[in-house]
Amino acid sequence: MAYGNNSIAPVEIREARPAASDEVPIREETRAEERQRNRRTAAPAQTDSVAQRHNLYTADRRFPAARVYYSDYQQKQEVMRAKPGAITTRFDDRQTVAAMLDLAQSRGWQTIRLRGNDEFRREAWVQAQVRGMKADGYSARNTDLQEVERRKAAAAPVAEKAAPAARAAPGATKAKAAGEGAGPTRREKEKAVWNAVETRGKEAREQEAPKPTETASEKPAVAAA
Repeated sequence: MAYGNNSIAPVEIREARPAASDEVPIREETRAEERQRNRRTAAPAQTDSVAQRHNLYTADRRFPAARVYYSDYQQKQEVMRAKPGAITTRFDDRQTVAAMLDLAQSRGWQTIRLRGNDEFRREAWVQAQVRGMKADGYSARNTDLQEVERRKAAAAPVAEKAAPAARAAPGATKAKAAGEGAGPTRREKEKAVWNAVETRGKEAREQEAPKPTETASEKPAVAAA
């Protein structure tokens, strides 16, 4: 399969405008002018938020103008290619489609057109519905609608659990801080108790120690009968 058969592109809604008879025709720029403009506007490749979220590497190309996303820093595995008017890929897995839709949303595309094989268009359509995006180019089946509902239901508890956890975090932090603050005082008390125990034990050992044996000269004299 040739690269770029699977694609996402925005659906542009253009308003019809009556042509004016005195309108000056716009001259198309030449190839040399296009190269010069690309040199002025070209910027060094930077990892954008979508690449960071999906652990991808980026490289910008001038001719044709596109940002290429790789799965490795050696640029051996190309994941997708973002052109000004389309995002293309050769894959149809869920992770790649998610990255493409993240990029489409970051560009402000809310209505998209899908092209490619059935697996790609089905996965892209389902994910678009979960995100609240409109997608043309795929006729959904009943099982696709069921999958949309299941993914929405699976995503809801995650969002609901995140809020209580965030609210409970400050209290837990304060309790932890309070426990850490009471730590030194508790250790000092324990140290004092053990010092007292050692002192009493030392005194007890001294009292129980055997006394020196009395010598014969120290014994009292017995009166003769």
